[in-house]
Amino acid sequence: MSENKPKVFVFPENVSSSYGVFLGLSLKELAKYVLPVIVVGVLSFLIPPQSLKATIVKIIIFILLITIVLGVLSSQPVAYRSNIKLLTHLRLKRNYNRRQRLFFEEKKRS
Repeated sequence: MSENKPKVFVFPENVSSSYGVFLGLSLKELAKYVLPVIVVGVLSFLIPPQSLKATIVKIIIFILLITIVLGVLSSQPVAYRSNIKLLTHLRLKRNYNRRQRLFFEEKKRS
């Protein structure tokens, strides 16, 4: 007799269930990576000096940081796989390089 077992669904690691709100980033990614940069940028404008040169330098640094963060988060290193982000790709490569390897040696011929 066959028992009725519930079907098990296995989703690959690179499938994301999140909804892309801005540049394909989910709200969680925006809150985790982009929001701290914005908060630090706003706080930097409250710190003296408040001269024109200092403000321009702060704006340039803030724009540069937010551009780098958004660029890293939204880039897709594998052209034919639009669901793999750069951080996921780098994590997969790091785990692949850290895995245990198994080598086989030939028997010595006497």
